[in-house]
Amino acid sequence: MLIVMYHIDHEFFNYLAPHLNDALQAFRLPMYYFISGIFFKLYDGYADFTRRKVNNILVPFVIFVLLAFGYHLLEYGLRLVAGSDPIALDFSLLYAPFTQRYWAISTPLWFLLSLFWVNIIFYALQRWIKPLWALLGVTVALSVVGYELSVNKVELPLMLDTSLVALPYFVLGWGMKRLGVLSPSRWDRWGLLALVLVMIPIYYCSDYLNLHFQILPAYWKLYALPFMAIWALFWACKPLPHVPVMCHYGRYSLIILGTHPLFFLPLRSVCILRLGMEPGVALTLTVFTLTMLLEWPLIWLLKTYFPRFTAQKPFFKDGWKL
Repeated sequence: MLIVMYHIDHEFFNYLAPHLNDALQAFRLPMYYFISGIFFKLYDGYADFTRRKVNNILVPFVIFVLLAFGYHLLEYGLRLVAGSDPIALDFSLLYAPFTQRYWAISTPLWFLLSLFWVNIIFYALQRWIKPLWALLGVTVALSVVGYELSVNKVELPLMLDTSLVALPYFVLGWGMKRLGVLSPSRWDRWGLLALVLVMIPIYYCSDYLNLHFQILPAYWKLYALPFMAIWALFWACKPLPHVPVMCHYGRYSLIILGTHPLFFLPLRSVCILRLGMEPGVALTLTVFTLTMLLEWPLIWLLKTYFPRFTAQKPFFKDGWKL
């Protein structure tokens, strides 16, 4: 939900408090990698692991690309019929997400490519490196390589450079699950206090962080601040009760990630051009609320009738190999 709000208006959180966006940016996207690391498993070998990641990440990626391009075709047709200013119709946009870092039609889809490579890289490390200290050491080394690529403005294809930088967030989730830190304990009542204390340095020390375009703060801030924020946030949330609506959106966050631009872009245009709303808190909250309401039936539609395209059922069944 924080990511959807940010995409609707990059300055939204700064309307509420100066520097708040940088503070949230410090852990907002790293948490996605962290949660994925919690659910990491080796499964039954490389072929089975790859099949599952293709099913759960790459197949939805391709489907969301097709959906976004279909939306682009619809906009092209509507503009043509209405006599409005035309937009370019270029079928190279279908494969552009595999070759370009920025895809204007649906920008957030880059994350799925990066997450796929993070899984593959960490799987290889798990299979080849057995001592825990060596595994962590190689993870740090790879993150340094990714950081240096960013400093020297070197971009690797298919978001590989971003994946190297993001790898420690993923490993943090895997490590905390392995250590049992995420299980209930008698210390959970102190989580809220820890979160409040951690938010102070997060707010005042955070710099702008953009993993998509590899715009990174100092190396220690890149990891120390997100690690602190994620650890404290999960600690504070452990004793909270089950919240059905939040959990529903969380369970199907992959669908929201891949489809929310299809809703908020036209909604924002209507609010600005037809309703005369100005960029600000009211516009963002209005578009956000409408977007999340529209996501609810879309989630039902996709998981009910297209489960193999949205990681609810395997697209490639057992026995398929890469």
